[in-house]
Amino acid sequence: MKRAILSLLLLAPSALAVTWSTDDQQQVLELHGKIEQNLGVLGYQSGYKAESLGGDTMASLGLSGAGRLNADVILIGEMSWDLFNNSRYGDQIYADEAWLGVRIKDNFELTAGRSDSTFNQLRDKTDVFNLFGGNAYVYLVDSTLDDHIKLTWASNGWDVRAGYAFNDANKQSDHDCTRAQYGGSVGYQAQNGLGAVVAYENKREADPNSDVSNMAVGLSYSTPGGFYAAVTRGRTDFQRNWQVFSLKENRVYSMRRVDYWESVVSYSREKMAFGVGYSRQSMRENAHLHWVDEYIFAAEYYLMPKAKIYAEFMLNKMDDQDNLYGVGLQYYF
Repeated sequence: MKRAILSLLLLAPSALAVTWSTDDQQQVLELHGKIEQNLGVLGYQSGYKAESLGGDTMASLGLSGAGRLNADVILIGEMSWDLFNNSRYGDQIYADEAWLGVRIKDNFELTAGRSDSTFNQLRDKTDVFNLFGGNAYVYLVDSTLDDHIKLTWASNGWDVRAGYAFNDANKQSDHDCTRAQYGGSVGYQAQNGLGAVVAYENKREADPNSDVSNMAVGLSYSTPGGFYAAVTRGRTDFQRNWQVFSLKENRVYSMRRVDYWESVVSYSREKMAFGVGYSRQSMRENAHLHWVDEYIFAAEYYLMPKAKIYAEFMLNKMDDQDNLYGVGLQYYF
């Protein structure tokens, strides 16, 4: 769930483009979207070797609707799609969100369908870059879940979420080995800029004794002057050994646990922003500890209120893993 550095600090305006509503504001339909072009060495071929220089294009389109039933109850829903054209996977159409729900008294929501994971409340603390970042969770946490029932309560700086997903092998996520998964998160944002989130999820696998659980905590701090900092610390436990191949050592690790850190610091002023990120994963195999470190350096500049350019470089501190870099242009409406 990538977010721009500047959007964290409320420098960018709303992405809302077009709104249709009735005269009495009982029904509202919003159209929003994004188009972006990225160039550079953006991903890996097999074996963590950087792919050749190429480009990725993505377009997003979404519809959000709301209809008021009475003074306390509003029906809500969203449907959004992503269209990808890239050198790694070719053309793809991806349903990002597809859900219906109800909002009660502006602070309680119940939704059902394809929606973002409750764990994203913590992931968003450090997953703030346009091209890279969020790598500490990328293979451990699902960003969006099919057949997902989610409860959300938000009030006075608190944000509490709980969800349960009935995974289906025929759905887009292709969770053919997961029977179901559930999770929750609790966050608090103070007026002085301090924030904290605790999140947990569990995947109930189809095979016996092979469930996966993940728990993490995150802290953040932001100032009106444009400074932002965040750090997360998490741990994933596997009931059954998880097989990971290392090219550097030419061997397969049988992991039972992954520990991870991720942190970010950014500063924005007027139309520009700069950020530095760091992530670290440890894969434990009995007494053996195998670390993977990554550093991200990023900058972005707003050409106009809804268009920006950006550049990022990801430095990998592993002999068998190449560095990545890229530049991009994004316009959203």
